[in-house]
Amino acid sequence: MSPQSFFEEAYFSQVYRGDYLLRNPAYKWRAFLRQILRHRQQGRLLDVGCALGSFLKHASQYFTCSGCDISTYALEYARHGLPGSVDLFQGSLGELPAHQGYDVITCFDVIEHMKDLHLVWKNLQDLLNPGGLLVITVPVYDGPLGWLVDRLDQDPSHIHRRERAFWLEQVRSHFHLLDYLGIWRYFFFRRYYLNMLTARFRSITTAILLISEKA
Repeated sequence: MSPQSFFEEAYFSQVYRGDYLLRNPAYKWRAFLRQILRHRQQGRLLDVGCALGSFLKHASQYFTCSGCDISTYALEYARHGLPGSVDLFQGSLGELPAHQGYDVITCFDVIEHMKDLHLVWKNLQDLLNPGGLLVITVPVYDGPLGWLVDRLDQDPSHIHRRERAFWLEQVRSHFHLLDYLGIWRYFFFRRYYLNMLTARFRSITTAILLISEKA
């Protein structure tokens, strides 16, 4: 099965059990956007792995937005819910054409799916304008709750189940790290989603958010 065919409607139904939108509430995306706005307030933004377009709804109020995803299903869904000013296209990180430069690139829970990290970082470098921001979130499998993250992770496409030190080293090797926050996140009773950013407890959270800059 090709990567493209894997991430279609069945993926969202099986991995998220039909609860994708409940697991991605508006307040989650607004919290991420607030962190970005601390460093950039305008420019061209690309959301890699934009899925159903939830983040782009909020980001498009500040940035000239584009979104890409490998999934035909996700892109069709996003097109029906986003303003026409948002440009959407199909593509996979590591292979995205770098003919246009971006001031902000977001990768929310994307990079852990990518097999060749060397190609990923190079592609991101090529896509970003000088001084551009890279914003990523990834799950982490260390700390006192690492075992629980691993146990609850039902996504077979998570290739890199790594500790936070690994991702910090990867980002610092290719970009200038500006901010590092932890994310407490959990879905309760198939109804309530916790998504809380923290600097104080970032060494033990179940996911992290890293904001870095291209030199």
